[in-house]
Amino acid sequence: MQSGGPDAARIAHIHQQAKQYGNETEHLYSFLQVLTACTNSFAHGANDVSNAIGPFAAVYYIWSTGTFGSNTPTETWTLVFGGAMIVIGLATYGYKIMAVIGNRLTLMSPSRGFSMELGSSITVLLASQYALPVSTTMCILGATTGVGLVSSGWKAVNWKALGWIFLGWVLTVPIAAITAGCLMGIILNAPRF
Repeated sequence: MQSGGPDAARIAHIHQQAKQYGNETEHLYSFLQVLTACTNSFAHGANDVSNAIGPFAAVYYIWSTGTFGSNTPTETWTLVFGGAMIVIGLATYGYKIMAVIGNRLTLMSPSRGFSMELGSSITVLLASQYALPVSTTMCILGATTGVGLVSSGWKAVNWKALGWIFLGWVLTVPIAAITAGCLMGIILNAPRF
């Protein structure tokens, strides 16, 4: 385990704290987990595309018509664009997030994954039904933490990794705001020829 980095021993200790289930149980849940993974993917697309494309569709409508209203139509191509951007994001950087949540937060197994995905997808689908913008990453992280706590207690969750993830969420908004403000200031004050 020493070759896995400085956190390998701590993560191995966290995994040892988790209760192990029999192979028959895990095999049964591996089939059920495929269904919850499909449901979670559907919920992810239904929620994240609308969260990203809602403002984009409004801005595009205002730009193309010069007017604004409370109910702007959403073009089909904007939904396709949003779905494609989510796929590109998952393909280019999403694997790192999945690796941290999947391997470093708590022990994963098909039975635990089934519970995590089912809880997360129900939460996201209900939020989408009631037009509540929620983060699917926060939902799956909460489900992962909850399953780790319920199945094995406090010692089976990597609280250090959870703290770094939470800090990243907190810092994202001010960093994005400062970056966007600086870029806007540069664009507005750039020399024009």
